[in-house]
Amino acid sequence: MKLSVGILMAGILSVSVNAASLDLEKASYKSGEEIKVSFIASSSYPKNAWVGIIPSSVPHGQESVNDQNDLAYQYLGGKKMGELVFKAPLKEGSYDLRMNDTDANGKEVASVSFKVVAAPRSAEPAKSSGNSVAIERYRFTKGEQIKVSFTALDSLPGNAWIGIIPSDVPHGSEAVNDQYDVSYQYLGKKTSGVLMFKAPLKSGNYDIRMHDTDGNGVEIGNVSFTVE
Repeated sequence: MKLSVGILMAGILSVSVNAASLDLEKASYKSGEEIKVSFIASSSYPKNAWVGIIPSSVPHGQESVNDQNDLAYQYLGGKKMGELVFKAPLKEGSYDLRMNDTDANGKEVASVSFKVVAAPRSAEPAKSSGNSVAIERYRFTKGEQIKVSFTALDSLPGNAWIGIIPSDVPHGSEAVNDQYDVSYQYLGKKTSGVLMFKAPLKSGNYDIRMHDTDGNGVEIGNVSFTVE
């Protein structure tokens, strides 16, 4: 099998087999950042050929091994070229985008590497004056009811929202929180009230986070809790 190695304009090393290739715009991304990957695939690949994000520590070559360790994936659907959009993993480290010629015990045919660096995070983003969230206690069992009290400025739109977000998701950006919310509710122009949520079914640390809009807004309040 003939291997071809090409160095991209952005200085990113892409390894490919025959007609298969993967190209990235850059070599480093922030946690949760959008990743656009261009691909070229052989016309012989079936529709279930796929591209996935795999930790770089996973050995290359076997599709079945990649399939066991992928963090996200997309099928090519018979396309021979195009662009796929992924989200960078939340955990810092080295990762690969790897193309596999089939989802049925196939082989890896192309890869390109990138790094994930932590997005800037403040320990506790400042709460906007007049906007707040509060809970009665900070430990819950799985599926237990959580009573969330809130106050909100009357200037907020109807799609301002409160949601449960894993605590390891970087604070600040509503768009990032929107990608990882476990559950959410809109405020519907209410300036105060109580919302009832159910604690996640997975143990861990979570936040109740308030956002000023559902249209690429900002986080304006939060409180943390633990599910046991």
